[in-house]
Amino acid sequence: MKFRGKTMIKIAASLLAAALALPGLATGLKAQSACSVYRVQKGDSLKELAKQVYGDGDYRRIWRANRAEVGRNPNVISVGAVLKLPCLDGALPETAAASAPGTGTGISLVTGNGYLPYTDESLKGRGLVTELVTKAMLRAVPETPVEVVFVNDWAAHLEVLLPRRAFDASFPWTRPDCAAPERLTPVETYACANFVYSDPVYEIVEGFFARPGTEQAAATRPAGLKAARICRPEGYPTGYLEELGLARATLDLNRPDNAYACFSLLQQGKVDLVAIDTRTGARVLEDLGLTHKIVENPFVQHIDQLRVALHRDNPEAERIVETLNIGLGILLASGEWANIVTEGLKHQAGALVN
Repeated sequence: MKFRGKTMIKIAASLLAAALALPGLATGLKAQSACSVYRVQKGDSLKELAKQVYGDGDYRRIWRANRAEVGRNPNVISVGAVLKLPCLDGALPETAAASAPGTGTGISLVTGNGYLPYTDESLKGRGLVTELVTKAMLRAVPETPVEVVFVNDWAAHLEVLLPRRAFDASFPWTRPDCAAPERLTPVETYACANFVYSDPVYEIVEGFFARPGTEQAAATRPAGLKAARICRPEGYPTGYLEELGLARATLDLNRPDNAYACFSLLQQGKVDLVAIDTRTGARVLEDLGLTHKIVENPFVQHIDQLRVALHRDNPEAERIVETLNIGLGILLASGEWANIVTEGLKHQAGALVN
């Protein structure tokens, strides 16, 4: 996970896509009406919102109803904030509490596309981990609605969306080794201080991909990779690189938006390695037609576990983690976890063959 200021600019489109999928939340100024709930988008203002809703541009009624969310300055509203639009008689919308993610009885989860075979809307069950997480919640609390929204700006999940409670939780993430703070990067230190994590949902093998015949493809130890130009997609955690001794002082790290961009850079000779889990790497290589042009280093690997992350400021975080862990236990005990994994990997294998 990588936290950078540019995410604040990048998430506007992603927030719009997320809002479109959330029930009870209006998503565009032209769709507004009194007695509703609205999620702020980039470029919004209370005055323009008041014009659309009430026809007079008097922002004060909206500001007074949302002082806790907006703050003292009505000219500054944050992208992703959830606003209650007062009814014509001054009452607040009854659906507001239930519509805002994390404040009602439902549970809202955010993930993203392109992390194959674990999360992607094109896959069976929208990805292996997506299906495991949603089924775990269903088994633990079958009466509770669970919504999964795809927002493709991965870094925005932890930088903006969870801290602002636009969603309850995000997946899949790896947890830093918080018990060894001396080995943590500043980003991982921040994650340990601000997030809680579920039990492992799935275990992955982080690998390294290189062009055939290069010293990186044949390296038998992590030390053989220290001088390499490494690509790892934006938002993917980098702690395991540190654990393998690939310290930042000796690491030239590229962070494009997705794994496809990394492999394209590798094929063009602009990087020496792609650091990514082996199943994702295999799928992307097949999609790009590079299966026989890029190889996986068979000697240097790292085992990691995918989890669900929740922000500590969410008052429901501990309850949701406990519920999810119970559901995962039910899946494991019943054999459903193994069935989901088997079917998910079988679907992945079939997609690669086809």
